[in-house]
Amino acid sequence: MRIPAFIRLTFRNISVNTDPGTMFFMLGLPAFYLLVLGIMFQGIIPSIGINNESISYTKFLAPGIVGMQAFTAGNIGGGMLWSDRRWGMFEQLMVGPFRRTDYLLGIISVSIIFSLGGSAIMMVLATFIAGGFSLSVLSSLYLVLSLVAGTILFSSLFLILSILVRTMQAYNTLTILLFFILDFASTAFYPITSETPEALRIISSLNPLSYVANIVRDSMVYGIGLSTAYQMLLITVIMVVLFVISLRLYKNVQTGL
Repeated sequence: MRIPAFIRLTFRNISVNTDPGTMFFMLGLPAFYLLVLGIMFQGIIPSIGINNESISYTKFLAPGIVGMQAFTAGNIGGGMLWSDRRWGMFEQLMVGPFRRTDYLLGIISVSIIFSLGGSAIMMVLATFIAGGFSLSVLSSLYLVLSLVAGTILFSSLFLILSILVRTMQAYNTLTILLFFILDFASTAFYPITSETPEALRIISSLNPLSYVANIVRDSMVYGIGLSTAYQMLLITVIMVVLFVISLRLYKNVQTGL
């Protein structure tokens, strides 16, 4: 039985992205956040109260780090398309037994695999640091769906970036800028309250990573509610919009840069 082309490309993409540098970026940096911030800030912030429930800062932080895996893994798709076009690999693949659809499915598939795998590792680490988490069938479903939708959303965002940006310096600069803004202006590290500066509240409310982190946190800690379903719907809509935009741009992308 012949293996589908996009699965073969997925295997290729996994092999390409299992170098030490990528693994440190995918797993080492989030683990560092969880260990250092969780341990250091726990002494400064004994507890966080949300929805009439008080939890430790470490238990608040852990789901945010899990949700960040969708954003981190989403960078793989854009990075691979940029590199493949720059070094001529995209052109070689397109003249081989692969279609553009196979290539796109391959980079989205590897992003989802890395996202779910990295999230599972972060959840195990979080259990040792913050204690156990109670997951029902419904909350587990929301957790997985939010990570998958978030990964496709951010993959689409980085694909758009890799298609529109022409130089490596500009691409790297914009990628780093996006990581700083979306990571730290989200609810992954701290709650957004009435005391939060208005500018930061606005940025956080427009930040898709905030919604992914909130859904993961509800799934792992607070429980699924109406607001969880609303945020899941919002993430899905944003994902569809960005994916359609990236697909239209991708259809017209030229080989090489």
